[in-house]
Amino acid sequence: MKRLWGGLTGLVLIASLSPAMADEVGAECPSGENWLECRAAAGDKLAIYRLGRTAYEEARETGDFSEPLRMGRQLAYEEDRNGKRLLKMVHLQLSWGNHNDYVQAYDWMVEDQDKGFDYLESLIGNLAEKMTPEQLAQARSLAAE
Repeated sequence: MKRLWGGLTGLVLIASLSPAMADEVGAECPSGENWLECRAAAGDKLAIYRLGRTAYEEARETGDFSEPLRMGRQLAYEEDRNGKRLLKMVHLQLSWGNHNDYVQAYDWMVEDQDKGFDYLESLIGNLAEKMTPEQLAQARSLAAE
């Protein structure tokens, strides 16, 4: 009975805080269709992550990972845990050759490797195995700039 009462008390407390928190978080953004985009533009990390995940799913179909990469980097460079997760998911897709431009994918991963993402060494190697000698030479030249 104590657990039930404690749970109900917690729900009442959350319910009473939620409207105030919602007003604070969404004060600048009108409710409706573009609320998430507005929150992301205002710097809401969870909104950016949610848009990044949507962009990631779309990229798996289109083969263009530029947008989820940008959003993942934005968050990961700020030490956001979800952003790091999103960026690693993008890196995996790049290493599997799922981006439509291997040279660009290679360059992106080398750039992020320089930012301290130590898992990228093996992923870069995976992508390099899929590349032609010409692509690899071009990618290494681009990454060296």
